[in-house]
Amino acid sequence: MAMESLRKVVEDIAKENGFGKPEIVINPISTGGANYSSELFTIVVSEDAKETLHLFSKIIIINETIRAQMPPAIFDVERLIYVDLLKKYEDIEISHNVPPEKRLVVPKYYGCNTKKFEESVVLENLAEKGFITYDRFKSVDWEYAAKAVKSLAKFHALSMAYSEEYPQEFEEFVKKMDFQKEMFLGMFHQFYEQRIETTLSVTTEERKSKLKKYLDTHISVETIMKLSESSQRIVLSHGDYRPSNLMHKYNEDGTLQVIPVDFQTIQYTSPLFDLLYFIFTGSDEKFRRQHFQDLTDHYHQELSSALRYLGLNPDIIYPKRTYEYELKELLPYGLFVAIVGLPIITVELEDAPSMQGEGGFENMTSSKTGPLYPERMNGVINDFFRWGIIE
Repeated sequence: MAMESLRKVVEDIAKENGFGKPEIVINPISTGGANYSSELFTIVVSEDAKETLHLFSKIIIINETIRAQMPPAIFDVERLIYVDLLKKYEDIEISHNVPPEKRLVVPKYYGCNTKKFEESVVLENLAEKGFITYDRFKSVDWEYAAKAVKSLAKFHALSMAYSEEYPQEFEEFVKKMDFQKEMFLGMFHQFYEQRIETTLSVTTEERKSKLKKYLDTHISVETIMKLSESSQRIVLSHGDYRPSNLMHKYNEDGTLQVIPVDFQTIQYTSPLFDLLYFIFTGSDEKFRRQHFQDLTDHYHQELSSALRYLGLNPDIIYPKRTYEYELKELLPYGLFVAIVGLPIITVELEDAPSMQGEGGFENMTSSKTGPLYPERMNGVINDFFRWGIIE
């Protein structure tokens, strides 16, 4: 049924783009264990004397039990992002004459289906242009991380510009996203306690008691949510900004381009949550030893540059001193993210959790951990001991 509905959406897209009697080919593709809530498809729409459309689609595959644990509005988020928010961002860039090479790049949106159990979104197929996703089992390198953070800074700067230029409209959009906070609060409560046990099971004996004491006294879902609201400059954040939700390619001139995708987890929170999430889900201890300071400095430099192109003064909007203070205060979120996310991010394909079949969110915490998990998790723990956060 979902495939039939997707074909109907594609037929409508073809008609809107001037196709008469097109040939439509839809093929499933593997998520490689990086996507648990959707089936992915490539679509080719062709017709003589017409430029072929290369499209990409996601169809939601979440079972009844998990759906009952989620607000219905979650299934319409990505449409709202592409149709309303990202279009507004584009208008803001145009109004400020931001040079094309300095603008945020996202996939082109073609259409969607919002019918229950058939929810889908259709975008341009970036893979046809040579874009690929990063290997989730490898740590990011400096070049990739710098470009990814540059795109993130543009995304956050546009949120800041939106809130400054259209405060009432921005507030109304934020209200549409309010349900996300409650949903993620519930998910974190369900995941976190079990993930602590998973974390401690791979922690070295000499650090286990100190780590447990720190987690018991300093980190809870409630403290993390309070941290998310403590920033001087709250933004519409991506919410799941990790390499599996980015696509990249090397251009003919040798430069690297990174494009964010998958906006269904957008939240109203501190911009540092996206930054720390990217760092602690996408890098290993060696990378952070070499580049953590450089990358966090780079983010603020790129954010400041993007704000200036949008006619805003970064020293007023988000001063470096404030940013550095908040980064230090929010560092515990990096540990929290690693505890909650790394078991899933590093899981082997055959053990990847599923939102199909039966059962609720417990399906997401019952999967095995992969062989990379102990190294990556202990690397994060080592960071927090090395920084003196855990003593």
